[in-house]
Amino acid sequence: MIGTIVGDPSRRRGRHRRARLALTVAALGLVVAGVPGCSAPTVRAACARSLVATSSPPIADPALVEISGIAASRTSAGLWWVHNDSGDTARVFAIDDAGAVRATLTLAGVTANDFEDIAVGDGPVAGTKYLYVGDIGDNAAARPEIVVHRMVEPTVAATGSTTGTITGIETLRLRYPDGARDAEGLAIDPVSQSILVVTKSLAGGAQPVYRASTSAVAGSTTTMTVAGTVTTTAGLAGAITGADLSRDGLQLAIRTYGGVRVIARNVDLPLDRFLAGGTGSVSCPGPSPAEIQGEAIGFRADGRGYVTVSEGVGAVLHRYTAP
Repeated sequence: MIGTIVGDPSRRRGRHRRARLALTVAALGLVVAGVPGCSAPTVRAACARSLVATSSPPIADPALVEISGIAASRTSAGLWWVHNDSGDTARVFAIDDAGAVRATLTLAGVTANDFEDIAVGDGPVAGTKYLYVGDIGDNAAARPEIVVHRMVEPTVAATGSTTGTITGIETLRLRYPDGARDAEGLAIDPVSQSILVVTKSLAGGAQPVYRASTSAVAGSTTTMTVAGTVTTTAGLAGAITGADLSRDGLQLAIRTYGGVRVIARNVDLPLDRFLAGGTGSVSCPGPSPAEIQGEAIGFRADGRGYVTVSEGVGAVLHRYTAP
């Protein structure tokens, strides 16, 4: 008979892992308690490994073959904004939680160079939600400036499918203070009122984040400032391919080729420390699927989970929801 071995090292390691997890969750509770009105539900569930995974049917629209960015709509319940990577025309799509396309909208007067991410958030007019499309890709790190297109977020019907054009687009030209870089992450921070551009390094590791004001004037050229640094694992698996902030700005999701990390923010924490996921914040890995080339991540509109989606034909929305 084989019995339990007293002092089995593997069991001790298991207990130690559970203890570390309990400490992480306890620490999260302390941080969250200091953030009025925020429970950081996605981060809490990620740390507790309790996010519930579901997925949509394959996205059938033949136009969506290289999804590179995703963001939850603020004006149309249950819909997501997505776009293709470089090679497509200047357009965005609204899809529902099952991956069905509800709107295909062309950006009037815009030429697409390398759309990499999309975000929804505040802008120059208080109380108005804006859609931001980041033409920020630069594989060769050669562009003298990148572009973010800002527009009042359209309202889309939850049923049916429409085709149209978005007008009144404001183009913001952005320059790095220290030379051109590739970037694939875009997020809007309501706490610091910032447009955040998260850069990408194929070597992984420390990857700078730059900021410009959400009140930047249409047609302006802004030299961004360094907002902080996100550090991931070394190597290609750590290259950042997408980013998003929850609606209240108190949860950050980072997508890399190798996985997902979510970070909770104390509202009093400076932006650079929040991005670093250091003291005063809580950072945990989130579940992620095996995707062909996962480049998109977006928080649910209520902040209780996130969605990822890959490039490729027939991609699937992978949903992770806090219980």
